[in-house]
Amino acid sequence: MIRTPIEAVGAVVIEAVLWIYERLRAFAWRDLEGRHHEFRHVPIDIVEGEGSERWLRLDHVRRVVPELPVFPSLRHRHPRGLRRDADGGVERIEARTLRRELTQAQALRTRRFLIWLDRVVIDPAERRERMRSSH
Repeated sequence: MIRTPIEAVGAVVIEAVLWIYERLRAFAWRDLEGRHHEFRHVPIDIVEGEGSERWLRLDHVRRVVPELPVFPSLRHRHPRGLRRDADGGVERIEARTLRRELTQAQALRTRRFLIWLDRVVIDPAERRERMRSSH
């Protein structure tokens, strides 16, 4: 098939526009990549720590589990499982610590959240860590 010069230029321009769109989209979402999690339409900010540690933002977790104790009480029970971010003082709880804290919960929504926490946060992180250590 013979292409006219306009068709050839048009194809190149469309390719360039699509390439630019993909790059701009990747640039715009770069700081959220791999960190966007939500439970039943409630966004939960999760930061990766060393190894398989995943730190959940405590005020986001409270939107799902309102009966969660206050930060000082949790800090007293789990000294290594809670922290405050240096930038902004955001309170965070480590995923496995949260699982231990909520294990005895009876509320159906909390039980469902625990299942989500295991499937979406803890299991993939532990699997990724095992794969890293096997190489």
